Amino acid sequence: MSSGSIGLKKKLDEDMLVKVSRMKPVIKPTKPHKHAGYHELIYLSRGSGTHSVDDKLFEVKPFDGFYLSPGSVHCWDFSQIPDGFVILFKEDFLNNYPTTLNGLFKLSKIFEFSGDGELIHLVERFYKLFKAGESHEILSAYLNLIIIKTISLEGGESQIDDFLLADFNTFKKLIDKHFLQLRKVSDYADLMKISTHRLNTICQKVMQSSAQNIIKERIIIEAKNLISHTSLTISEIAYQLDFSDASNFNKFFKSLTAMTPMEYRSASH
Repeated sequence: MSSGSIGLKKKLDEDMLVKVSRMKPVIKPTKPHKHAGYHELIYLSRGSGTHSVDDKLFEVKPFDGFYLSPGSVHCWDFSQIPDGFVILFKEDFLNNYPTTLNGLFKLSKIFEFSGDGELIHLVERFYKLFKAGESHEILSAYLNLIIIKTISLEGGESQIDDFLLADFNTFKKLIDKHFLQLRKVSDYADLMKISTHRLNTICQKVMQSSAQNIIKERIIIEAKNLISHTSLTISEIAYQLDFSDASNFNKFFKSLTAMTPMEYRSASH
């Protein structure tokens, strides 16, 4: 558990839009950390242990894949040496594929790809092309195909309108950027230049949830990460999350998790 805020790792240089690498053949546990400004896809072909992503702990086995959205907190604890591929990419890299980009939020934190032998071959080919210095145009086309095939593992093509997906994706990105300051649905509707009714309709059709619940869920994820992965006091976490006091934070947290922050901290260790 770190003493202050959660560490931030920048594995992708400012001037890079994509990076593909093999997993490091080590089993040393990693410290909980966030990744700044990029998405991460992991395709594990060997290894076992655990992978903590935000408030979830996953058992790791071969042919498990993981998707980490920007800002996710994660750490590994391998018991067997891993092998596989890690793909890091910024959203600009998929500018020519907006539908795929907007569909990323549908990916689960964990997915199994053992039933699709073609997918791991695609990822391996992508890695070789990246190492050989292939053009961004070719690499982005490969990544688009990899993501489409990965999404299809989870139940086929979406029936949701592309414009709704684009608007919902915009909403999610705005929440990630402003959730510490903006808590009202109207705040985000104003930023998107749409009505609160329209924003709620988008959220219901895409996620079967209200816009307010989605805002609250983002705050809870951040709260859980700070409770689990730092030694900040509950009062300090309440302050960091812009609550007026620890009591209000306790009430908010318990209303959504049925536990107090201290109960959650005890249960997560």
